[in-house]
Amino acid sequence: MKQMCLLFLIALPSALAAQQLEEAPSMFGSDSVQQTLLLLARQAPDLVGYIPETGRRYIKVPRSSALPDLWVQRIQDAFFYDVHKACKAYGQRYLVDWRALASKAARESFWGCSYLANRTFNYFGIRHKAKEWICDRMGFCAYVMRNDPEPAAFAVFPDFERSLWVFIHTIYSQHFLERLPDYGRQVVDAVAYERLAGRPYWVRSADGQRFAQQLRGYPYTADELIYTWSEHAINNLCISCTRATDREWVGKIQRAAERARGLSSN
Repeated sequence: MKQMCLLFLIALPSALAAQQLEEAPSMFGSDSVQQTLLLLARQAPDLVGYIPETGRRYIKVPRSSALPDLWVQRIQDAFFYDVHKACKAYGQRYLVDWRALASKAARESFWGCSYLANRTFNYFGIRHKAKEWICDRMGFCAYVMRNDPEPAAFAVFPDFERSLWVFIHTIYSQHFLERLPDYGRQVVDAVAYERLAGRPYWVRSADGQRFAQQLRGYPYTADELIYTWSEHAINNLCISCTRATDREWVGKIQRAAERARGLSSN
């Protein structure tokens, strides 16, 4: 792996960076999944739980087989509505096929209905272990302990968008970049800059400087990205997670997109 070289560095204190991120409103704040879960709870209260800490609902058994067929598709479509704009916007910013982002969030959070997603806004199962930059530079220091299957600390975020931003940093970590065709040379400088500056590369610093307005290059395809994280030794907790099944989840997102455009009913 070639050593990362920064074009320039402008580091902010992590506390200030965190404050800026917390105060910045999310551009993609819709909550159709929660509205759908509220309706489901009225019809089948045994299927839905409630989290007092966040005032949000979740599916008690996060499996499609535990839900009526009609509700599976309704939840999928609600999730797609909630996340597709953010995934497309961040996919463009970081040269990522947006379907890879949305499908990973859907799989890890069971379409935004898992307890973890609604307790922590952690839609990607991101852990604190070996990721000191999440707290030290980005300011996300809170965590919640969950068994998975052993006790583990999961990062807490204020919304889906910040969870997505940090997930992009995880997929552009060195051990995954080594599997990309060009070793991630299109993005490594921006990612390294962000981990030092504690803010997205296109956001201006207090003195008006930023890394770039937009990265240049072709987006990495869903298959290229799946190849980097699927079946990697570091991702060994999910028994059923393979490249083939990850591609199936991309297909689920694609079908949700087609339904949103009125092209498919399946």
